[in-house]
Amino acid sequence: MTSVSQPKADFEAQGFVLAKNLFPREQMVSACQWLLEQDPNVLRKSWTESEPGVPLAIYSVIHEASNPIGAIATDQRITSFASQIMGESTYIWSSKVNVKAAWCGAVEYYHQDFIYWKDRGYPTDRMLSCMVFMQPHGVANAGLHVIPGSHKSGLLEHEPFINTNGLAKWMIPTSKLDQLYASNGIHVVEAEPGDALFFHTSLVHGSSHNISPQGRMICLVQMNTASNEPREVPQSAKDFNLRRARREVEEAKRRLDYFTFKLRTQEESAEITFGAPIPREERM
Repeated sequence: MTSVSQPKADFEAQGFVLAKNLFPREQMVSACQWLLEQDPNVLRKSWTESEPGVPLAIYSVIHEASNPIGAIATDQRITSFASQIMGESTYIWSSKVNVKAAWCGAVEYYHQDFIYWKDRGYPTDRMLSCMVFMQPHGVANAGLHVIPGSHKSGLLEHEPFINTNGLAKWMIPTSKLDQLYASNGIHVVEAEPGDALFFHTSLVHGSSHNISPQGRMICLVQMNTASNEPREVPQSAKDFNLRRARREVEEAKRRLDYFTFKLRTQEESAEITFGAPIPREERM
């Protein structure tokens, strides 16, 4: 769908462009192996960076790390290509590795990145991400799904939800996804280690659970353009964190209240108060 011979035009039209062989495959294999050999308890900043069956699902702020992963995130090939397709200088503001592990890597519901980024003080969506593929990537192992051209729709309505790791997140309502699919279709990204996908911050994208036997690790570098100067960054970032944390605390309290009630009700009753009732064939 995209052509490396005209990356800027493809990026503007589709909202993404795939740069084949931006990095040597051997570098990806080596960096991936290095990360898998590390102690998750050392790299993980909190338990929220783990998921069921995945002790390290996210390795964050990698552009500040002096290791094989950090070397990928800070490679000038990324910002150089990004500057080319954006038409101006770009810089890294955040980065992470997403480990969508074999058998149990978690879903990422359809969303636009700008729903998160805007509240940190960025005035416009002239921003983008680079997804460097560290392992083979495609439909078989929960490859990224994108809706071509959806970045032209501006910021869409999102619904809040609490993820399996307790974090407050956003997703696009299914009714809107139906409309986007009807008009734009869906493209599943197929890539090899060393390829890199550059995509607009307003591009609608998501990926499913990885229930395949193949891991799906990517290095994600998030960038801003020089002209998109953020406003009151420290206060905006703090306010964003506070709003998100309050939602998480409210949900945690709601769940605690419910499960406490559930526990107490069963403790105080001789009858089965939740789950399937006991059939007469099993009653003593």
